[in-house]
Amino acid sequence: MTRSYVAMVHPISQFWRSMTWRAKSMAFVLLLVALIYLLISIFLYTSVRTDLTSQVQTELMRLTQNLASDAADPLLLKDGGKLSKLANSNNPLVRSVVVVNHLGVIVASKHIAQLGQTIQRPLPEAANHQNDQFMAPILADGHRLGAVWVNSDRQQIAELVNQRLNRTTSRLLILGLITALLGLLGAYLVSLAMTRPVLRLLGEIENMEARLGLEERPAASRQPPLSGDELHRLERAFRLTEQRLKEHLMELRQLHQRQQAMQCMATIGEMSAQVAHEIRNALSSLRGAARYLVRYGNEENQGDFIRIIEEEVQRLYDMTQGFLDFGRPYAAAPVDMEIRSLLERSVQRHTADLEAKAIAISVDCPASLHALLDPSLIGQALSNLLLNAIDALPPTGGHIHLYAESLPHYQLNIGVRDNGPGIPDEKRDTIFKPYVTTKTKGSGLGLAVVTKIMMVHDGGVELRTTATGADFVLHLPLRLPSPVENRLS
Repeated sequence: MTRSYVAMVHPISQFWRSMTWRAKSMAFVLLLVALIYLLISIFLYTSVRTDLTSQVQTELMRLTQNLASDAADPLLLKDGGKLSKLANSNNPLVRSVVVVNHLGVIVASKHIAQLGQTIQRPLPEAANHQNDQFMAPILADGHRLGAVWVNSDRQQIAELVNQRLNRTTSRLLILGLITALLGLLGAYLVSLAMTRPVLRLLGEIENMEARLGLEERPAASRQPPLSGDELHRLERAFRLTEQRLKEHLMELRQLHQRQQAMQCMATIGEMSAQVAHEIRNALSSLRGAARYLVRYGNEENQGDFIRIIEEEVQRLYDMTQGFLDFGRPYAAAPVDMEIRSLLERSVQRHTADLEAKAIAISVDCPASLHALLDPSLIGQALSNLLLNAIDALPPTGGHIHLYAESLPHYQLNIGVRDNGPGIPDEKRDTIFKPYVTTKTKGSGLGLAVVTKIMMVHDGGVELRTTATGADFVLHLPLRLPSPVENRLS
């Protein structure tokens, strides 16, 4: 039984899958219309049959009441001829009519043999019917003179009902034909409205596949279409596109890794050349000062040359420290931090440098502003920006504005603005690269370190255009999605 059922269902399933989505939608709509029409037809057929039967019963009851009313006078006058005429009804729906007097004796009937017989049941008090028998009392001035029994012909009633139902059925068939035509038209319009966007999208994807060369693949790797259904074709196109995009993304990731490796090698080469250049300059100064001290050294100029040696050694130390700071990996350990206290601690750390050049500094930050960040790394970034601003400001009249603000979409900005000479236009695009500096003796690694710190915080640093001075802004998320695990080297 199960095998025969599977053998029967499998071809139907294959045929259904081979149909297009438009044909499926039309079949579905037609099936829905046919089901609705069938339910309506069954309801109408049952209702009409019930109504027709009820109408026939009402007509027979009215006929019985009329016979009872007409039989009152002949029964009082004992006119057997008139009663006989009443009993011989020509109505095709009536099989027999029986008239009895108040004693239950049959005084009129279609069958002569029944005359004079007594009915062994009580006379009806009111008009009613039971199955095929209708009865009504014969009344005269409130007195019950007898009763009339009418037996209906069930076959004739069924033929009459069927005759009227045939006319109703013919109308239902005509209505069904019209419904089928309208349903077919509606199914076509609905399927057209449903499949047009799908076909348009499918066409766009297939054109994209042709443009991107997605179909230019080995035949073994291609999957045959599952069916003629547009949705299955669309699903296959999406899967093919997704697979090809994954391959492209993998290739791009590999290219990006190779590019990063090449950029790293280029940066290392750049840094090595810069470090070698700086070390050579410093060593040249040290060698010149040492030779002069050996040959011409005396108490008058000894202090000047020793100061030169000390400055060059300090410069080598600062450059080496900056190189180590830039080269070491960073890993942020974010904590919930009050931003204003972080800014105030950064200012306190450089109080001596600010007082040495009489620089005024202001802090603008809401007391309730919090963010999830690494205070040590952000403090180092702020220190680098503050030191750059202090070095750039003149001996008098310098001012630094340290501010923080929250923006929509969980964004935090921390800025360091000064009224110094600013950044030259030719260096604005390269100022964040290693060994790019506007100072005469700067290492050029301070802003590069700031950039790395911002990267491990999923943020960035920006140099904004201002009328005077420079405005460096740190862009940070107020809340990081998870502890940053980035390690940059």
